[in-house]
Amino acid sequence: MKNKKDISFILPTNRDPRKYSKKVVDNINSLNFYGKTYEIIVVGPIPVSGDNVVYLAEDESATGCVNAYNEGYNVSTGDYIILCSDDHYFDLNSPLVTEVLNSRLFTNRKYKVVCLPTNKHGPCNLPDYTDCTSIIARYPVFTRQTIEEHLSGYVYHPSFRHHYPDNWLGFSLFQQGEPAIEINKFDMITFSNSCDKIHDEHDEKVFKELIAAYKNGSQEYA
Repeated sequence: MKNKKDISFILPTNRDPRKYSKKVVDNINSLNFYGKTYEIIVVGPIPVSGDNVVYLAEDESATGCVNAYNEGYNVSTGDYIILCSDDHYFDLNSPLVTEVLNSRLFTNRKYKVVCLPTNKHGPCNLPDYTDCTSIIARYPVFTRQTIEEHLSGYVYHPSFRHHYPDNWLGFSLFQQGEPAIEINKFDMITFSNSCDKIHDEHDEKVFKELIAAYKNGSQEYA
């Protein structure tokens, strides 16, 4: 793979770069990488530039962020994939979370996925109707091998638009006997209290349909 990096950050955004994505880009470029190489793949309708940025244009009519995450993954080169939000900063040592995936904690786990908490809050549980005693897989960090071999080549199920794909990821990991793990050592910090909920009805419907399909024998992640 040409110009291959160790880590790929994927950052979907459709808002004013000065207030959102550019702040995240600057934050990522200030982190401690301990010699690892990285790229920041920004996906959205408004061009964004900066050190280590790979900009991928997305049509203004695009709906939600899930497609942007998957398209960003498709052009990524990293062995590790870190999903970003355009209104959250990373902890200074966040790149070290990739080492967790190579630790004893994951020795016997097929799914090399670890999650990051937000604002020093504890994990968020999956909805009661899932009948899962597990957590939502928020802000996941994957190995490329896991995505390619076990997640059908998608970071998020493409039927979702914006919310609930991390619920489905958490549900899927639980059903595989490997419930999602959050590492509270590397916290995500919100710098803008904004949340787009216009797709919630659609996305929850998709989530419930996927759960029903699973209970009827479907074993595919996407």
